[in-house]
Amino acid sequence: MAHLDITVPMRWSDIDGYGHVNNSAMLTLLEEARIRAFWGAPDEQIALGAEVLPSALPTYDSGSTVHTVVASNRIEYARELGFRRDAVIVRLWLSRIGGASLTIDYQVLTRDDPEGTSPYATARTVIVLVDAATGRPTRIDADLRASLRDYEGEPLRFRED
Repeated sequence: MAHLDITVPMRWSDIDGYGHVNNSAMLTLLEEARIRAFWGAPDEQIALGAEVLPSALPTYDSGSTVHTVVASNRIEYARELGFRRDAVIVRLWLSRIGGASLTIDYQVLTRDDPEGTSPYATARTVIVLVDAATGRPTRIDADLRASLRDYEGEPLRFRED
């Protein structure tokens, strides 16, 4: 399966009163990984040392004619994740490339389980590409679809599936 492993530093504010990552903070960790994986930095930030990943979508930024919006999120928690100074690893891949949408599947891991045998959480986000002017879905063109195939993998199975 093709996937990307994105390291995401944790913030002390991600932890709730019980000492584990709060459910809303988990969405933020997934968002950070998704942004790092698929949305490239502007050239001026790259010149200053911003990370460049080969998976970045072609210029879907605030000035683009195509924007991406979240259509849905789903998370299943397997075990508690406490604060870690060594960050978390969010393994992600595209489980579906639709006409105007991308389905991103995730596993939240740590460095002591790089094979992903016991993820802390599994999740899925559906992203829709929309025309920036109209807000209407826009089809994924053939070139983008071809480049996205490099990050395609099998869909996760959730408990209720």
